[in-house]
This record gives sequence, C-alpha cells and structure tokens, in this order.
Amino acid sequence: MEILGMIFFWLFLIAGVVIIPFGVAGTFIIVADALVYGLITGFDRVTLSFIGLLLAMALFVELIEALLGAVLAKRFGGSKWGMTGAIIGGFLGAVIGTPITPVLGTLFGGFIGAFVGALSLEWIHTSDWHNASKVGFGAFLGALGGKVTKIVVAIIMVIMVGIRVF
Repeated sequence: MEILGMIFFWLFLIAGVVIIPFGVAGTFIIVADALVYGLITGFDRVTLSFIGLLLAMALFVELIEALLGAVLAKRFGGSKWGMTGAIIGGFLGAVIGTPITPVLGTLFGGFIGAFVGALSLEWIHTSDWHNASKVGFGAFLGALGGKVTKIVVAIIMVIMVGIRVF
C-alpha cells in the first residue's frame, strides 16, 4: 500500500507541472500534494513551515504570471490602458478559449487575449496602430514569459519536495 501511495504522490507532483500550460494552477496542486504527504507522515520530513514556503512560492508566481503581460506591455511603450488591457484580455481570453478547446484553448486564449486586450485599449487610448501593436506584442511576450516562469518555479518546487521526501 505504501508503494501505491508513493506512486500517486509522485504522479500528482508531476501532474502539477504538466498541467500548468493548460491554464490550471499546478503549483497549488504541488502544495496540496506536499500537505497530504505531510499529514500522512506526521509532518516528519515535509513540515508546515516548508508547506508555507511552497504556498508563498505558488502565490508569488501566480502574481508574476498575472502581471508580467502588463509589465512587458508597459516596457514596449504602453500606457496604463495597454497594461490594463493585457491583464483583462489575458484573463478573458483564457476563459473564452477554454470551452472552445478545453485544453489548449485556455493556453492560447490567454496569450491571444493579452495581445488583443493590450492592443485594443492602447489603440483606443492613443489612436496609434503601430504603437498599439507593439504594446500588444509585449503583452503576448509577457503572458508567454509568465507561463514559462510558472513552469520553472513548479519544477523547482517539485525538486524541493523530492529532496525533502528522500
């Protein structure tokens, strides 16, 4: 039974990383998996303070992912309008994309939504199509960078948990 439990434990850790590109907050699955392991083992190797650290990492990387599109939109010459469009567009794009294609729709919807949102609001604000398209491209790169950052942090979290368990 213990072997089966360890198999499920590792499957959930790996799944936490693998599902991130599809719009699921896999870092929180990693935290939950570590918490369950801690509960089962009496918090011997995986302590509550360690789980708190993992939770802080998960919250921080969620914030980074949400804001990176806006930051790069600004870096590419955008105003607060473009930054706002990147955040709202990324969220709405993921929501709209999910029912269209449940797995990849969330991912691509978020990227396209960040681009369209930043481009649209920047264009409304400035009436400069060239600048608005640059801002949209920055938002797209930010959304992509946020997702990559989240995957890297999730891998680091899995390694940290793995070191604790072994």
